[in-house]
Amino acid sequence: MKLLHIGLNIQEKEELVAFYQNILGFYPEYQFDLNSVLATKVFGIGRQVEVFLYSNKIIQLELFVYPEKIKQGFAHLCIEVNEIESIVEKCEHAGYPIRRIEHNDKPDTLFIRDKAGNIFELKN
Repeated sequence: MKLLHIGLNIQEKEELVAFYQNILGFYPEYQFDLNSVLATKVFGIGRQVEVFLYSNKIIQLELFVYPEKIKQGFAHLCIEVNEIESIVEKCEHAGYPIRRIEHNDKPDTLFIRDKAGNIFELKN
């Protein structure tokens, strides 16, 4: 079995560059519109939405532009990064919230959140 992509909701197209490209280092591969008929059949949401596929050559994200807030629950995406403090600085500069959970016996756990509420756990 192989993971092909992860689908996430975003509320604003500006997030594509501001968060996914500038902070996480993903780049656009292509864009398409999901028509309302198919959106209803697959997701039970009867509206057309723009969808953008972004990649970092390892992970592909299918980003659905959907302006309504989604309840978060415990869903999150954990990614391993090389320069974690660089990402933290970019988040602080751009105003994205960061939660740092300190541990005595192991490295801190970091969580960042985009404007739609998607949570990313960062590990070194």
